[in-house]
Amino acid sequence: MNYKEIIINELRKANLTLGIAESVTGGMIASTFVDVAGASKVFKGGIVAYTDFAKSKLLGVSTDVLEKYSAYSANVAREMAKGIRNRLGTDISISVTGFAGPFNENIPYDDKKCIVYFCIIIIDKVYDYEMVLVDEGRTNNRITIVSKIIEELFKLVYQPANF
Repeated sequence: MNYKEIIINELRKANLTLGIAESVTGGMIASTFVDVAGASKVFKGGIVAYTDFAKSKLLGVSTDVLEKYSAYSANVAREMAKGIRNRLGTDISISVTGFAGPFNENIPYDDKKCIVYFCIIIIDKVYDYEMVLVDEGRTNNRITIVSKIIEELFKLVYQPANF
């Protein structure tokens, strides 16, 4: 059994539901979970909110927060997680936003590093994360991001105080 299967099984046993709001990963997290048989018992759905407009309209992210911090921020990740939880009525929500390359002279990041923010909310506990990774190409960057998010959710699922 792998992390995603264990997560789905544990959430099913605890009768908890999951919603996912994705930007930088473009639906890859949701796709990873629906690979697991029985995911429909816990996974209510997801929204790919790739633009600021979608983040605001679909998830309720404040335009003030988007303007003040940019879409590539922990503040936006947290608002996305709250938004998907509220819209789908889930117990657990995951959100991710950031920059996965490719890099050019117009991108304000140094050293060709991808900056990613994700948030996991379990009932009323909020966990904020920042990830910095060296650019390995857009697809590989997204795979690395998804793997890290699933790993962190796995760790949280095994902390009994979270449920």
